[in-house]
Order: sequence, then structure tokens, then C-alpha cells
Amino acid sequence: MRLWVISDLHMESHRTFDPKRPEFDVLVCAGDVYNDIVVAIGMVRAIAGNKLAIFVPGNHEWWGDLTLQETIERGHAAADRAGICFLECDSYDIGDVRFSGATLWTQDDPRFHASMQYLQSARADVVVTHFEPPPAALVSVGARLWIHGHHHGHEDLQTGRTRLIRNAGYPGEAVPDGEPVREDFVVEI
Repeated sequence: MRLWVISDLHMESHRTFDPKRPEFDVLVCAGDVYNDIVVAIGMVRAIAGNKLAIFVPGNHEWWGDLTLQETIERGHAAADRAGICFLECDSYDIGDVRFSGATLWTQDDPRFHASMQYLQSARADVVVTHFEPPPAALVSVGARLWIHGHHHGHEDLQTGRTRLIRNAGYPGEAVPDGEPVREDFVVEI
């Protein structure tokens, strides 16, 4: 299964993103597409075209006047209408591959602990979070592949048994410390 990995497009600032689409089976988006979760999900649908898409909200999708629960409900409703897999402490199976996702947050945020409890119990092959996992999470969750965003740039590391991938940012963005995002980055699972 070929996963096209993107995140942190910040379309509220960059209204167009029409990349040459690589050969892929599933688009995996690790959040921060737009400051409104419904609009973000619509944009993910447009980017994925007729392919399956998995979306985990980033911190920008939570901005606004809604409560966390209202944002989750709006996200699920919009994803159902768009045919997107919306993961916020949820899992989705594609064949024999289990995807689990959550925003994750930072370790000092109370929402981090609920996210970690879910991810540890999910037994996922692929974990998608917006925030980077702390090293101990990689061991306790045990996924083969962990995709995250938030810190812009591209990184692909093997950490123990987990491959840790970040492909975050918008095309042409200067990344001060590391490699820039790859528009057409695809990983096989």
C-alpha cells in the first residue's frame, strides 16, 4: 500500500495547492491544513481526488470558538460527507493494515494523556499524529510506521522497530534546520 504523506499546508495563508499527484493508494494528512476543520476536510478531499484519505487534525483545526467535542462532531460529520477517514482517538482498517490517529498534543497538555492511552491500546500498524511523539511513545505504542507533522520539513528515521516520518509544510517553504517538505513523498507499508 502506497501512502502519500502530507501535513501543515496552512491553506489559510497559501490558497492553492495543486501538486502533481504521485502514484499512491491512500493520502495520509497529519493536520494543519486550514483553521476550520470542515474546510480542512474539504481541501483534503480535493487533494486526494478519488482516492482514500486519512486525516488527523492539527492544532490549527482546533482554533475557533467551538468546544473540543463540537469540533470532533463537526469533523466526523464533514469527513462522513466527504468520504474521508477522520481519526481523533480512532482507528480504521484498510485490508490487514490498522491506522490509528490523534492530534496527540504536547506532553504538558492534558489531552496528550488521553491520546496516548488510546494509541497504546489501538494496536496499530500505522499511527498518524500531528505532534511528534516522545521517544517513549514509540516503544509503548509499537507501531511499524508513525507519521507526524507540526515541525515543518522532511525527516525519515528508523527508531527501533518504528519508522518515524515527518513531511510537513507547503511547497517552496524555507526550512531553517533540515530538509524541506517533499510534495510527492510516498512510503510503502
